[in-house]
Amino acid sequence: MQLDRTRIAVRERGTMELLDISWHVLRCYGRPLLLTMLLGVLPLLALNHLLLGWLLTGVEFRSTWSLEEAGNVVRYVWNMSLLVFIEAPLASIAATAFLGQAVFLEQPKLRQLLRELLPLAPALAWCHLVVRGVLPAWLLLAMARGSQEYTGWEALLILLAMYAMGLRAFRPYINEIAILERLPLWKSRQAPMTLGRRSALLHNPSGADLLARWLCAALVACLLVLGVYGVCLFLSGVLLNQWRPTPLLLLLALPLSMWFVVGYIGVLRFMSYLDLRIRHEGWEVELRLRAEAARLASRLV
Repeated sequence: MQLDRTRIAVRERGTMELLDISWHVLRCYGRPLLLTMLLGVLPLLALNHLLLGWLLTGVEFRSTWSLEEAGNVVRYVWNMSLLVFIEAPLASIAATAFLGQAVFLEQPKLRQLLRELLPLAPALAWCHLVVRGVLPAWLLLAMARGSQEYTGWEALLILLAMYAMGLRAFRPYINEIAILERLPLWKSRQAPMTLGRRSALLHNPSGADLLARWLCAALVACLLVLGVYGVCLFLSGVLLNQWRPTPLLLLLALPLSMWFVVGYIGVLRFMSYLDLRIRHEGWEVELRLRAEAARLASRLV
């Protein structure tokens, strides 16, 4: 691995440039990014359908809906949006691991990525399932399953999403720190730097900038979801003469539209992480020094 030779130029970038270069990264690595995202998305897609798909079982997709049917559709879309938002970092773990190697011109195989992620599984599970609220979100929706009216469990899901929103705004790079820097959860003699301490050192000096970037990314994500789902609805109308939401559009096209945008935001988050390290830690200088040290060591051997 040549640390000073990267597929993506390691330099500072503004927010608009990060939004643009993330599309170029998707274009260059579309197939492996799709594959690694599907590793996280497909199990979550099935689980989310199990938790929320029952809301649409009593809805008759005709020209007009009753008030109860319309309420179930709105309830399904709202809860699905909150759930995907909370799960988004969990789904992009494998994609982040791939980008961490691809940026250095490496072409890792899927089996190699999974082997490298296996030792990190306890730390990632703790960060996402517990700290970031994924497991509580599943439990809340499981408790609300079967209820014909909006429940207090679903209201608690809103509070949980607001909590996750705060973490995502001011501590967004937990995947990148855990996977790329491979830090443990607990302090030891061999590893004095922990995941939590490293997260605080990286994020605390840039709170205002991180919030501004998160707001920009959130606005772009909402517009993209509406755009992608609008394309699906348009194709359904043109090809099938179905200009209203159908079970296929709500149960499949809507979640996939959200997950497609999650993949793009995952790339954007990775690029923003690199930019933050460059701005505050001079990461591009560190990479050059480490690359030169590796060359000198190889010559001495």
